[in-house]
Amino acid sequence: MLRTFSTLFSIRTSSTVNRLIYYAQMLPLVGSRIKNTQYANLEGKKAIAIIAFLLNIVWGFVSKLAFLGLMVYLPVVALNGGLSQEDQLSLFLHIFLLLSFVMAGVAGITVLETKREKYIAVKLMRMQPTAYMQASLGYRYCSYFIYYIPALLLFTSLLNVPVLQGMALAVSVTLWRVLCEYLHLKLFQKTGIVLVKNTAAVWLAIGLGYGVAYAPILLNWIPYSGELLLLWPVTMVIAVLGANAAVRLKRYSEYRTAVDAATKRDDPLLNIGQMFKEANKKQVKSKDIDLTLTVGQSEQYKNREGYAYLNSLFFARHRSLLLRPLWNRLAIICAIGVFGVTFAIVDPEKASSLAAKWSTGIPWLIWVMNLLSIGERACKAIFYNCDLSLMRYSFYRNAADQHFRQRLFRICGLNLALAVVLGAALTGFALTAGGIPTEELLLTLVCAIALSVFFSIHHLFLYYILQPYSTELNMKNPFFFVVNIVVSFAFVLALILKADATGLAITIVAITIAYFMTALILVKRWGPRTFRVK
Repeated sequence: MLRTFSTLFSIRTSSTVNRLIYYAQMLPLVGSRIKNTQYANLEGKKAIAIIAFLLNIVWGFVSKLAFLGLMVYLPVVALNGGLSQEDQLSLFLHIFLLLSFVMAGVAGITVLETKREKYIAVKLMRMQPTAYMQASLGYRYCSYFIYYIPALLLFTSLLNVPVLQGMALAVSVTLWRVLCEYLHLKLFQKTGIVLVKNTAAVWLAIGLGYGVAYAPILLNWIPYSGELLLLWPVTMVIAVLGANAAVRLKRYSEYRTAVDAATKRDDPLLNIGQMFKEANKKQVKSKDIDLTLTVGQSEQYKNREGYAYLNSLFFARHRSLLLRPLWNRLAIICAIGVFGVTFAIVDPEKASSLAAKWSTGIPWLIWVMNLLSIGERACKAIFYNCDLSLMRYSFYRNAADQHFRQRLFRICGLNLALAVVLGAALTGFALTAGGIPTEELLLTLVCAIALSVFFSIHHLFLYYILQPYSTELNMKNPFFFVVNIVVSFAFVLALILKADATGLAITIVAITIAYFMTALILVKRWGPRTFRVK
C-alpha cells in the first residue's frame, strides 16, 4: 500500500512540478532566469515537489473552509440576518445536507471517474488495479476527513453546536461519501451503468441540489430536514453503513473491470486536451453568416488602418460570439427586474423590508457583475479566432499594447451595457418598493458601472500578461488561478466585513482607475514576452 501510494504521489507531483516550471518561465522578471535544464534538475524538482505538496495540503484546508463559508454559512447569515441562531443552524444544516450528501453523492464520486492519472498508473505503468484503487480511495477519504474537521468545527461552533457533534458531522459526511462510492461500484457491477458519466443525471443532481438547497432563502421558510444530521442514531447508522462500505471496498476483487470501464483508450475524457478542445471550439466558433459582411458594414471601417481595422473586422465578423451571451444576460436581467417590480407590487411589505437592507446587499453586487461579465468569453473568442495564429509573429506581440487598448474599449462597451440594464432593473425595484435612500441607489449604480469596467480590464489584462490558454483552449496556467483566487478573496472580505456602501464605492472606483493605468503600463512593458502561444 505504501509503495503504491508513493508511486501515485510521484505521478501527481511530477505533473504539478513540470507545469509550475513551464508557466514560471512565462512570468515577467523571473521567467527569463528559469532555464529548461530545470526539468532535469532532480534535486531542484524534489524541493519544488515538497513545496507543491505542502501547498496542496494548505489548499485542502482552505477549500473546505471556502466551501462551507461561501456556499453554506455566508448565505445563511448574510441573507437572513434577522433569523434566530436556531433557525440559522437549521438552514445551515439543510444546505449542507443537500450539497455535501445528496448532490455530492451523485456527482462527486471518483471510483469510476475517468482521469488521466488512472490511465497512466494502471495502463501505462502496469500497476495492479486493486492496489491503485485502494491507495487512491484511502488517501482521498482520509485527507477528506482531516480537511473537513477544522472547517466544520469553526462554522458549527459559530452556531453553538457542541464540538463532539461537529466532529460527528465530519465523520458522517466522510463515511457517507465512502458509502456512495461503494453503491456506485455495485450499480456498475449489477447493471454496467457508470452513473458519473451520465451527463443528464449528474447535471440534474447538481441543478436540483442547488435549487432545493437555496430555495428556503428565497421563500423565507425554515426547513428542519438537515437537523437529522445532528441526531446520534442517524450518525451511528451512517457510520456503520460507511464503515461496512469501506471494508467491502477493501475486499472488492473486481476493480480491474471497473478501471477498464473508466480508462478506455478511445474515451474522450482520457484525452482531456481533445475533449476540451472540441467543446471550447464549439463555444467560440463563429456562424458562417457572421463571416460575411455587407457592403454597408465594410464601408464604415474603410478609414481605419492597422490594428484598429483588424479589430473592427474581428468584432464585426464574430459578433454572434459576443452578442449572443450579451442578449442572454440582458434577457435574464430584464426577467429578474420584471419579477422584482411585480413582487414589490404584490407584496409591498416584504419588498419594503428588503429595501431597508439595501446597503447590506451592495457587496454582493461584486459577485453579480463578475458572473455577468463577458470578458472571459471575449478573450477565448479572440484567442481562438484571431490571436492563436497571429501571436506567433514578433511584430504582433510587440504591438500588444495597441490592440490591448482597442479591445479593452470594445469589451468595456459590452459590459457597460449590462451594467446599465442591471441598474435600470434595480432602480425599477427601488422605486416600486420604496424605502431606499437616493444616495444608496446612486452608489449602487456607480458600483455597477465601475465593476463592469474593472472586470473588463481584469479578464483582458490576465489574458495578455499570463495568457492562460493553450492550443487546446485549456486553462493550465497555475498563476492565472492564483491571481483569481486572490481577487476572489478580496470580494469575500467585502462580504465578511460588511463594507460600508460609500467606502466600498470609493474603493471600487479607485481600484478600477489604478488597475486601468497599471494594465496599460505592464502590457506595454511585458506584453511582447508574455503574450504568446503556449
